[in-house]
Amino acid sequence: MKYGYCRVSTVGQDLKEQEDALLALGVPKANIFKEKISGVIRSDDRPQFGKLLKKIKAGDELVVMKLDRLGRSTLDILTVIQNLRGQGIAITIEGVGTIRDDMMGSLTMNLLASFAEFERALIIDRTQSGRKRAMANGVRMGRKQKLSSQAQDAIKRRYGGETGSALAKEYGVGLRTIQRIAAA
Repeated sequence: MKYGYCRVSTVGQDLKEQEDALLALGVPKANIFKEKISGVIRSDDRPQFGKLLKKIKAGDELVVMKLDRLGRSTLDILTVIQNLRGQGIAITIEGVGTIRDDMMGSLTMNLLASFAEFERALIIDRTQSGRKRAMANGVRMGRKQKLSSQAQDAIKRRYGGETGSALAKEYGVGLRTIQRIAAA
C-alpha cells in the first residue's frame, strides 16, 4: 500500500501542490497525511506524521516530495528513515526514487539529509540578514502597537487615580497591558 506525507512550515503556505503530486504518483487520497507545522519540530511531535507511522506497516511504501518533509536536521531525517526501513517500509522521494537498503541508498540518504539541513541553515541566515537590514532601515519588527504613544502617556498619568480594569475597558485592551504600560 502506498502512503504519502506532505508538510508545509507555515499556515500561509499551501499543501495542494504536494498533495496533487502524491495523487499523480498513485497514492490514494485517503492515504495522504498532511500538516502545516515547522520542520524544526521533531518528527515524533508532529500529529499527522504520528498517525501515519501508526498506520503504515511492513511492505508498504512512503512517498514524499522532498526529503526535508520528513525533518530538517540530518539526525532526525536519518533516524526516521532508518526506523522505517527497519520495519520493512520502502521510502520514495520524488525525483530521487526509492531509497534502497544498500551502500548506494545509504550514501544517497546521507547526502540528501545533509543538503536538507544545509538548506535550512541558509534559510535561517537569509531571514536573519533580512531582518537586520530592515531594522537598520527603521522598519519596526513585531506586531503593531495597539495604543499610540499619547494613549500610553495618558494611561501612565491616570493609572494611580483610576483602576487598571477601568482603563483597560476604556482603551479596549487587557489589564496586563495597562499594568505593563504603567510600569514602563
